Amino acid sequence: MKNRQLPYIPIVMPRSKKYGSNYWNSRGLKVDRDVILYSDLEYDHWVRMETTPDVIEYCEQPLEINYVLNEKRHKTIFDMCALHKDGIRIFIEVKYEKDLKPTSRKYDVTMRQIEAQREWCRLNDVLHEVRTEKYIRTGPYAIENRLKILKSITNQKVPHFLQDVSDSIGNHKISIRNLCKNLMNLGLYDVFLACYWLYYIGTINVDLDSAIWNLDMEVWKVEPNKNH
Repeated sequence: MKNRQLPYIPIVMPRSKKYGSNYWNSRGLKVDRDVILYSDLEYDHWVRMETTPDVIEYCEQPLEINYVLNEKRHKTIFDMCALHKDGIRIFIEVKYEKDLKPTSRKYDVTMRQIEAQREWCRLNDVLHEVRTEKYIRTGPYAIENRLKILKSITNQKVPHFLQDVSDSIGNHKISIRNLCKNLMNLGLYDVFLACYWLYYIGTINVDLDSAIWNLDMEVWKVEPNKNH
């Protein structure tokens, strides 16, 4: 088990009617444990966090707080807390855009919930963000490409030829096709696997939002001390 920096343990909720309709259980490499998500959008957000090199650790459903609405006490659980390389912690609430509009039947409850979370974060001097599908699903291939990365690196360890592939990538964009031509000693899948790992650890940049992983995909080195 990896050493945890975040002082939270995921709150596991029962698979009731409220939480069980879109239930996901996946392996989180960054936290070295199974991760449970309770909606399709939460799952897609987790995929982004797991494949964002700047995020070094996270905890889903990390903390429950109380708030009052219509003179009644309610509870809300943050969807995630993410720890970044620079030490910044962000508490995150994942919501669909439609639930943030006054026409939604959930609007009053949703906004009061968010207000309570923001106030708690303000008092505890941590950041808070509401993330919707506009943030999470940023392009036609955003999630599909990241899932391809996760599937490969979950089943394959860091390859011994990773540095060879890394050394063949410079600051200018190069297609996987041309990268393969420069690495004739490696097979096609080897080059793809190395690129998956290099992106995952933050060595290279890739346009995951608007281009599909194939031979025409272009990769390039991340500039030192710059996040992507």
